[in-house]
Amino acid sequence: MPIHTWEARFSLRWMLALAVLTGCAALSSCRSSEQSLNLAKQSVVQFHAQLDAEMYPAIYAAADEKFHQATSQEDMTKFLSAVHRKLGTVQDAQLTNTGVAWFAGQGATVTLIYSTKFSEGSGTERFVWHIKDNAATLYNYNIQSNELVTK
Repeated sequence: MPIHTWEARFSLRWMLALAVLTGCAALSSCRSSEQSLNLAKQSVVQFHAQLDAEMYPAIYAAADEKFHQATSQEDMTKFLSAVHRKLGTVQDAQLTNTGVAWFAGQGATVTLIYSTKFSEGSGTERFVWHIKDNAATLYNYNIQSNELVTK
């Protein structure tokens, strides 16, 4: 069956409209990813400042609900206290890897991996931040460090 000229133009318009919408969504997603990444990076700076100041309850209080379900404030305080006691204060933190994942209606998670030098040792830190409504909450924190284990 031959395609009439008006049908071809109609199909072409729909394809063009779809391409424009897809392009706009991609640009918006990139902008949102960059904003989420920057928000997570700022949150790492705040985390390190609170760690250095031994503000462990503040770190826990600001963490995500899922974080609270995974560990108690007492256990997190003991853990962060050991990190601070054994490794000292943060001297330098170099971002080595990032990842952003989006979940419909739930926001995004941003994973940041840092190679961190402390005053008494070093380690690889892994932060996972839950980004929603232009706010970052700590979803997971992990550190791998020989000095943390051997001191």
